Amino acid sequence: MEKLALEYVSKIEQTEEFKRLMELKSIINHKYALLIIGFKNSEAEYMEAKEREEIFDLEASKKRFMEAKTKLYSKEEVKEYFLLESKINAMLEEDMNSLKDSISNKFKKQHSLKL
Repeated sequence: MEKLALEYVSKIEQTEEFKRLMELKSIINHKYALLIIGFKNSEAEYMEAKEREEIFDLEASKKRFMEAKTKLYSKEEVKEYFLLESKINAMLEEDMNSLKDSISNKFKKQHSLKL
């Protein structure tokens, strides 16, 4: 069974989508390192503010978090990354559903929302 799983992973890794996803990950990590750090810091600050509203200004933390997220997520490479990630996830769900069907019709199928 492990051999089949490894073969499946290898098959996914050979797709153009996966190769591009890994390329984009590297590009994003290098090109937008400061934006990623800003995003992570503002996210942590916002999460802490949600937990301790009596100490922090939640609205200001939320605003900084949303601004940092918008700056990072508006980059073309990041947009493409999430599109490819969604496409690969859909492929995985489809394969998992096919596997479930081949075993038994009693398994629940995963359905992702397609927008």
